[in-house]
Amino acid sequence: MQNKKTVALNFQLCAELAAPLARFERILGFTTSPNGITVTATKGEKNGVVLRDGKAEILYVQKHYVYRALGVLVEQARKSDRFEIFEDTHFECLSVMIDTSRCAVPRVETVYRMIDYLAVMGYSMVMLYTEDTVTLEGRPYFGYMRGRYTCEDLRAIDDYAFALGIEVIPCLECYGHMDKYLIWREAKAIKDTGTVLMAREEKTFLFVEQLIATVSSCFRSKRIHIGMDEAWDMGRGKFLDKHGYVPPFQIFNEYMERLIAITNKYGLKPMMWSDMYFRVCNNSNTYYDESIVIPPEVAEKIPKEVELVFWHYGEKLNCDEYMLEKHQALGRKTIYAGGTWSWIGHFPEHNLAMYGMRYSLNACRKYGVREAMATVWKNDNAECDWFADLFGLSFFAELCYDQNASDEKLKARFECCTGGDYDAFYAMSYYHSDFAEKAGVREHISQHFHGKPLFWQDVLEGLYDTYLFKHPMSGHYAACAAGMHEVCKARTEDPWLYLYDYAYRVFDYLATKTLIAETLQPAYKAGDKAALAEIADTLLSALQEKTRVLHQTHKAIWFANSRIVGWANMDVRYAGVVARCDTAIALIRSYLDGKTDVIEELEVERLEKPLSGFIHYSNIVTPNIKI
Repeated sequence: MQNKKTVALNFQLCAELAAPLARFERILGFTTSPNGITVTATKGEKNGVVLRDGKAEILYVQKHYVYRALGVLVEQARKSDRFEIFEDTHFECLSVMIDTSRCAVPRVETVYRMIDYLAVMGYSMVMLYTEDTVTLEGRPYFGYMRGRYTCEDLRAIDDYAFALGIEVIPCLECYGHMDKYLIWREAKAIKDTGTVLMAREEKTFLFVEQLIATVSSCFRSKRIHIGMDEAWDMGRGKFLDKHGYVPPFQIFNEYMERLIAITNKYGLKPMMWSDMYFRVCNNSNTYYDESIVIPPEVAEKIPKEVELVFWHYGEKLNCDEYMLEKHQALGRKTIYAGGTWSWIGHFPEHNLAMYGMRYSLNACRKYGVREAMATVWKNDNAECDWFADLFGLSFFAELCYDQNASDEKLKARFECCTGGDYDAFYAMSYYHSDFAEKAGVREHISQHFHGKPLFWQDVLEGLYDTYLFKHPMSGHYAACAAGMHEVCKARTEDPWLYLYDYAYRVFDYLATKTLIAETLQPAYKAGDKAALAEIADTLLSALQEKTRVLHQTHKAIWFANSRIVGWANMDVRYAGVVARCDTAIALIRSYLDGKTDVIEELEVERLEKPLSGFIHYSNIVTPNIKI
């Protein structure tokens, strides 16, 4: 902890509550001493902390809150020797879903570390989203070369969280999102399309039952997330060949009936993403359409046992209230899921996350939704480090415990719970945009995420050059790099120095990469050979060196926090940038030396390209976000 008073505590807690306390000494910056503040805990109907006359009492409804209260106590005791703080208990369950299925699988020790931070923030549940990253007996290709967890791994994680009063539940996919497994011959008999399992097939349900039985057996909890989202093309592959056209809603209902019979068999309490019930009720296959009306006969088909998870990450402006009304009309328990926006590139986009979370959580209070989930998705090879999400997770937790949390409180709580620099973590969002037009950012979200497309675009083909011609970003990234470099120099004892250094190197890389994109083709078209020589001899060589350094920086972070299996594609991407710079240098030099008359890629007139969609190197895809 930097520049923070160390608080001495004398714990008078039962053995169960006291056992994990040593985990938090480093995180929160306290020591234990018989001469410290006496700390007791009382279970009841309130969450809070009271300190007076050198004695602190923690009041808690559920065990997990004790460790959040510990953080509140340490934070406030640095400033005052007398206070009373009571916190909101509206949300009965506050959970985090961690995506372990996008090539980066967090090490078991990394999950432990994350659980510690979640505990001091006040989370009560953790879900590990595992599409195929678990081991199934007799199915060697399920999770093959994907860094999958063993049952022993999952049990160890459950044990670690249980000591803190945190429930761990499996978060599976039981219909769609099975593309990683369905490429293998082993899965041929249960494959409908490239992503969806085969309905009306007994072998499918034998597989699903094995998956559910195996993974659920690793956890104490009887709750389970069964997925069931985004099964866009169900019934349109081998199912269509075998059964002919069957209305998607009929297929889905039949499948759900079989699936719930399995969860009932094992005494499980399922929840599922709710979107398919909305998509099947409109021709556009959309989720947030305000005009969607779910007929009674559709609502009646939703199994009574299932809880519906309404997921919304802020991309559809102010839809939460009417969507929650539609969910409640279905007569099933509703759970809200927000997102940290960590799935588009090297860093989360905190602005959009904070906006969406605040609006959605206010709507949840209005409509009586008592469970809230923060999702940590990691699409497309998970460039974003797990712990960069602590910023969004802290924000989400604070709004759950205090609807009116001020910016000052949000900052103080984050820095207490993590030991990190709030402003530096926030600044990582500048990877995505300069936010020069903040008022219009959410109305034009598909043009909001600059970082990843610009990071990976080809130096010669420049699919996004037209955007940079109108909105140069090199100055922005250079300023960001300079700012983050100052943070690195000032925060040498900070536990997150590695993240600040990573951000500095990403910004520094992008400053050079975008400067090349902004100047290369214009110099070629203008016949400016001096500028071309500068690009070939200086800028491209500099970009190569920055790429090599960043490659090694990123690799070290990944190897420390994630299983190494899954990193291969990142080696290819970074090496691809260096190789393309070699080619660009050679082509420009050949042109300048008069050996060739044209540079073919630079002859092509640049066309407009939205920032979302396909970009270069190993089929990198960013979501096409529809508003």
